[in-house]
Amino acid sequence: MIDPKTKFKLFKQSKNFCAVPWTNFEVYSNGNVETCSRGKTTLGSLHEESIESILRGETITQLRQDMLNDVPNKNCVACQTQSAVDDGYHFLKDHYNSKIMFEDVDYTDPTNFDLRFIDLHWSNVCNLRCVMCNPEQSSLIAKDENITIPLVDPENIKTITNLILQKQDNIKEIYLSGGEPFYIPQNVTLFERLENKNIPVRINTNMHWHKNNKLFKILQSFNNVQLTMSADATHEKFEYIRTGSNWKTFIDNFVYVKDNTDFDLRVNMIFSIINVIDVPDNISYWYHGKNVKDLTLNLLTHPKELVSRNYPQDKKQSIIDRLLDVKKTIPEHELNLRSEIQYCIDDISQPSNMDYQSCLDKITTKSKKPWKEVFTDL
Repeated sequence: MIDPKTKFKLFKQSKNFCAVPWTNFEVYSNGNVETCSRGKTTLGSLHEESIESILRGETITQLRQDMLNDVPNKNCVACQTQSAVDDGYHFLKDHYNSKIMFEDVDYTDPTNFDLRFIDLHWSNVCNLRCVMCNPEQSSLIAKDENITIPLVDPENIKTITNLILQKQDNIKEIYLSGGEPFYIPQNVTLFERLENKNIPVRINTNMHWHKNNKLFKILQSFNNVQLTMSADATHEKFEYIRTGSNWKTFIDNFVYVKDNTDFDLRVNMIFSIINVIDVPDNISYWYHGKNVKDLTLNLLTHPKELVSRNYPQDKKQSIIDRLLDVKKTIPEHELNLRSEIQYCIDDISQPSNMDYQSCLDKITTKSKKPWKEVFTDL
């Protein structure tokens, strides 16, 4: 058992400590393993070595040692450049630390790993071609571009699955993304075997699955499931951004889940030039209209031409004003959402530095309409 004074120092006094390197890892469809979605360093590749060797390897061991010494590590720059609570916004390490603070994990050993969280993005199988996506996250885009994403080594999949099964009574969260998690067979294999129905499960989904989907039916026996629905806009623009989607299908599944399950529902939007004009209304639609209070706004990072700062300069102020107006309708206690709206304002306020038109010409060639007919504000 870790000494209480040492634990207090790490969790309450250290500027750089995070429990993640001892308790969490993230698997990507290309075989890479990272600490978390904010981690900047690849710990290793499942195409080249086992998950056991990666979790006790030199890179992650050094990361843990740096945290024990309260020294910044390049892997964690996203959390280091922002205080633990910045304008009331709780950063990712706070999400993990708060869930694990009272658990008995030996953080004094830089070679120790004790699974409590896991992020599984171990396949790119997907049924959509979102315009901001890539071959690593969409099998259809990979097919279009004639790119092969090697499957994660089956032995490592088996090892990871068995590790989760062995640790299932202690796991605080399983996070599934993709691809589209409801069509990834490894997820079905895992959840068919899990006996602990109280494990919190978070899933990113495009909501385009059938009601008899095998994973969906299995998850109805779990007691703590959260679906994060990807919805950057509504109606025609939603269908254009999420190529291959259908707005009616999305809403029908949303209503079905709301009426027939105990799942927690939240909405994720990616803020970019193709939807900045819609985001204020989208926030109101979900928060006030559909009573979905858990909303997340993520800034687009790729392709760089489509980041919000490249929006037409003469139209930026109207977007900023509308974002400020919708922010006023969000209660003061909704710290995360209010802060994320402000981050969007800060991002679009930056000077434009790239032209977006040729990028949109390239990535929307398979759509039925020219992008100028859909994104009329551009």
